Amino acid sequence: MNLDYKNILWFLGIIFIQIFFIDALDFGKLSSFFSPVIISFFVLKQRLNTSMFQLLITAFFLGIIIDIFRNSLGLNTAIILLVAYLKPTFLYFISSNEDFEKELELNMFNIGIVRFLLFFGVSIFFYHQLFFLLEQFSFQNFFSLFLKSLINTIVALLFLIFLQYIFIYKK
Repeated sequence: MNLDYKNILWFLGIIFIQIFFIDALDFGKLSSFFSPVIISFFVLKQRLNTSMFQLLITAFFLGIIIDIFRNSLGLNTAIILLVAYLKPTFLYFISSNEDFEKELELNMFNIGIVRFLLFFGVSIFFYHQLFFLLEQFSFQNFFSLFLKSLINTIVALLFLIFLQYIFIYKK
């Protein structure tokens, strides 16, 4: 399948799963501890030769669509733009950029499970930590904020591993 069509399907699929599946789950009082955001996966999995401009435009539209449905007033857009901008920095944590081919799509089958967990774990934890911090707009209950971010990151990573086993085939 053409790369552009695959990206369009992933874009629409991630939005659909986030809005109509993950956000629709209700766990009562525990819902604040279970609200993982997986939209950053689409931005982070893009090939290394994707231009920063294209990455930021994609992140902007992804964030705006999620903000409209989640009624979060641009919070997701701002954070996903920051994650897209810092993607090379997060990638540098797991290895140098020369370790990967420029045409390589970043998923757990191409970079390995350990690198996947480090790269996506750090990135998604950063997303959740910043999201909850800006949502609360206070450092009070920082331990609770850290715990919510950690739980949501672990749930998001498990869900993304499950999605990759279903939709991305190991070569």
